[in-house]
Amino acid sequence: MHFKAAIPTNIITGFLGVGKTTAISYLLKHKPAHETWAVLVNEFGEVGIDGALLGANKQKVVIREVAGGCMCCASGLPMQIALNMLIARSKPDRLLIEPTGLGHPAEVLAALSSEHYRGVLSLRATLTLVDARKVKEQRYREHDIFRQQLQVADRILANKADLYEEYDVPVLESFLCHLGLGTKIDTVQHGQIDPAWLDGESAYRTSLVQTGREIQGQDTGPLPTPQSGFVRKENQGDGFSSCGWVFAAGHCFVAHKLTSLLMGLEMDRVKAIMFTERGWILFNKADGILTSSELNEAPDSRMECISSMQQDWTALESALLSTRYEADLIASKEKKEL
Repeated sequence: MHFKAAIPTNIITGFLGVGKTTAISYLLKHKPAHETWAVLVNEFGEVGIDGALLGANKQKVVIREVAGGCMCCASGLPMQIALNMLIARSKPDRLLIEPTGLGHPAEVLAALSSEHYRGVLSLRATLTLVDARKVKEQRYREHDIFRQQLQVADRILANKADLYEEYDVPVLESFLCHLGLGTKIDTVQHGQIDPAWLDGESAYRTSLVQTGREIQGQDTGPLPTPQSGFVRKENQGDGFSSCGWVFAAGHCFVAHKLTSLLMGLEMDRVKAIMFTERGWILFNKADGILTSSELNEAPDSRMECISSMQQDWTALESALLSTRYEADLIASKEKKEL
């Protein structure tokens, strides 16, 4: 591959539910109108949802997904294949990479700094989003991936700052000091990242140049939309498990029943794009709080759940199917017949 100039490339990382997709959406809305940006999205679950959200109504934005766990696993092939195709087809002016919240950003950095991408990619600042409220929880402080996301950051963005108590940021600063890090912290709300931060220097890339090191380094692609019925995909790793469903076009769900079901789920993360009698609705649940918003359109209905606790996915599937509009009509008919 030959390009006139290396593509400015940023990794935007952070743990589950911290707001990475919201932050990237904000950046895409504020990109220069004449530029084409490419986004490579990696999701822990097997059902890709973030790509559909980022790609909705965006001009000069090309999205590609790698689903099913850390994209650098399996010798990095999923990421390499997806990235090569994305670059070749879109020839972007900037590349943003969103690893899964349970992925290993250091491995992604190593792959992007390999001989294969020399002269093709220009590694810029790695931005790590963190919810400062979580640092006081032991399961976060001791999680290897959470620590790694902080360690590779060129800039740490304490997102959801509007929800913080006065001691939350100092606790984060203390934890960074404990890790031996002096990384700059910026507080942001609703993922509103300053686009100028993207052009910050990459300490990782600088260290490779200074030491003379160059790390040598099956595209899963998006889950095909089924022609009829639905498909279910599961994944597990790093103490978490996921289950996702994709429903063919034509399935309609009852909005209030679906909302009630999602509100009752005890999961670390829930995302869904569903077609209801009220139109397309985006559901997002993190920190036990469910939010929803309307979408103009989507190719199909899909939902992804991620949990650190054991779950009965089959029972959840039955409950989900019962919220379909068709199931609601059948139940009403049977009740009348009785």
